[in-house]
Amino acid sequence: MALVARLVSATIPGQQVALVRFATGALVIASTVGLLRLNLRPQRWGWLILRGVFGGAAVLLYFQCIERIGVGVATLLNYTAPVWSLTFAWLFLRERPHRHAGVALILTMAGVALVTKGRAGSWRLGTWEMVGVLSAVFSGMAITSIRAARKPDPGGRPSESSWTVFASFTLFGSLITLPTVLTPFGIWVAPTPREWLLLALCGLLSAAAQLLMTSSLGRLTAVGLGIINQNTVVLTLAGGWLFFHEAASARTVVGALLAIAGVLWSVVAERAGPA
Repeated sequence: MALVARLVSATIPGQQVALVRFATGALVIASTVGLLRLNLRPQRWGWLILRGVFGGAAVLLYFQCIERIGVGVATLLNYTAPVWSLTFAWLFLRERPHRHAGVALILTMAGVALVTKGRAGSWRLGTWEMVGVLSAVFSGMAITSIRAARKPDPGGRPSESSWTVFASFTLFGSLITLPTVLTPFGIWVAPTPREWLLLALCGLLSAAAQLLMTSSLGRLTAVGLGIINQNTVVLTLAGGWLFFHEAASARTVVGALLAIAGVLWSVVAERAGPA
């Protein structure tokens, strides 16, 4: 999905790509509700609203970063979200982080700093690198909201289905991104048939990935999901280097490895049981 977004963002603004992504998700939900007789009645309104607002904002910032700093670095920054979700889970879900979480944060931030140094020759985060980090913070809150919505409730309230969570993400994501492609905040660029095909492909891949991820959060531990998600970073960095000739200095590679190690450290430290 990220690589297709990078390809089409050469001619279509990132915020417009994000909007079409959400619109495609809405079409998937609309076409599936009647077919599968889905029950989209919300049970946990607060968490669904937080998931939609923070998730939509995270995607908007992420796609804009893909357009401006490249798919590899944008994905690396966005996928530091598990480090931030540790903090939000502690604050809102009363899940006290492991003592090693601080080490994970240091490793991750050191890796991000090295990647930035490798790109710009300066230790100072550029504007769009900071936007990429902010997208990770928002994504961390969105992930925490999904976990809260999907986990069993001690009071007996039913958990949200993966489709309901996805519907909230699509609804609020569309509302957040729509103003960015309309005057006075943005402009709609009329896509060519080829660009429409790429936009549709990006949206369908995104919808499939979101449904699979949300479903897995109801069954997998955060450890398993966090480790699996880092494959996205590795594959996207490789795809950016291979297909789009994005910069890959030694410092950038070392920084990427450090950031990935920090995220892996954070999800392993979050493990609750001995298995």
